[in-house]
Amino acid sequence: MIKLSGKYILKFLQNHYEFVQEAFNSSKPDFIIDSDILEKLIEEYNISNDPKISITKLIDVKFCRQLPTKDYKLDIHYTSFLQFIFDDFTLDLPQTLKDRYRTIFELFTELKTTEKPNKIIVLIQSIITVIDVFLNDIHRQTQRLLSDTESLKVNADEYSDLSKRLEKAVFWIDEYIEPLNKILEKGHPESFYSALVEIQKYTSEKQYVASSFKLKREYKKLYGSVIYARTELDHNLQKLTRELRPLLDRIKSDSIILSGFYHFVENVDYPENYIIPLPKPIKKIKGSAIFKGFHSEAEFFVDQFIYKTSDIYYEEQIEEQEWLPDSTYFKEQILKEDKIEDFYLWCFDALKKHTDEITLSKYFSITNLLLEEDLVAEYREDDRITIELKDASIKIPKVRVYERVSK
Repeated sequence: MIKLSGKYILKFLQNHYEFVQEAFNSSKPDFIIDSDILEKLIEEYNISNDPKISITKLIDVKFCRQLPTKDYKLDIHYTSFLQFIFDDFTLDLPQTLKDRYRTIFELFTELKTTEKPNKIIVLIQSIITVIDVFLNDIHRQTQRLLSDTESLKVNADEYSDLSKRLEKAVFWIDEYIEPLNKILEKGHPESFYSALVEIQKYTSEKQYVASSFKLKREYKKLYGSVIYARTELDHNLQKLTRELRPLLDRIKSDSIILSGFYHFVENVDYPENYIIPLPKPIKKIKGSAIFKGFHSEAEFFVDQFIYKTSDIYYEEQIEEQEWLPDSTYFKEQILKEDKIEDFYLWCFDALKKHTDEITLSKYFSITNLLLEEDLVAEYREDDRITIELKDASIKIPKVRVYERVSK
């Protein structure tokens, strides 16, 4: 049997730091590790490390103990220390913290009614201990929430799915942020903060009027602990209300918006999947993105920097050019029409009169006339028709075209 001492335990942690960290990570969140996993960790560690480690040694240094299920439970004193070293704390439900209020309230009630000096000292020490444990728990909870919320914000791998991010944000708000706010709420009579205020008022007087110097000293310690605790709780409450809650609310709202956007994009070809049907615009017409006045002034400005250079002539081989429609001719034909009900189909039929090989380039050289300013284009229906060209198959809407009347 190994005779344990503080130096021996610290030496054990130093010599086997990597193994301890692996075992700690593998046992989270309840710090229970499967026997097969523990044996595998020991085997892998012993391959490249000396001195060796074994389950017997781990039990001797009280690092863990075996449960009836054959699993191994890490000792609570080790886990608390290792959480501090690795800055890796597990989240406890706020209900656990709420129990601290009941404890401190009961201790404080007994303190006010006790007259025995020795018991007063014990109660004061117990209250200070509960306050310290509570502050430590609140700090751990807040830091862990901030850390995990940061992983939500940066879209970490485990939260890359929008639905998971939304679910996690809602869970933290409902199960942690709201309950923690109630525990720390200043105006709530049953909050931990209110209990501290009562203790401060009580000890503020007692540290001067107690019956002995020793009691005055103990009341003064409690008074100082309470003042410090209120300052720390104010700091943590600000993090909860000013950092955590707004950030989680933003993640929640952003996730809902993005989820809806992805649903919209994925079903754009299947509008029947939308919960609410898409509204139909009353009238769709083409428009110019550039203000005419700006367009003319910009051209005037750019013209100042256009310099004419001497003409250079190159002798080129004459190549056979592909026939392209005369857009001027086809525009004249459009203007002769009173109104064209289906512009794209009209372009196709007009080209067929001049050539049997209607390519995409020929077709677009005519359909681009739709951009002319003296033509008005309207399209009301969502129905589309398919036109087969020589080198492409395109879906096009039904567009009505007519000449713009000058004002």
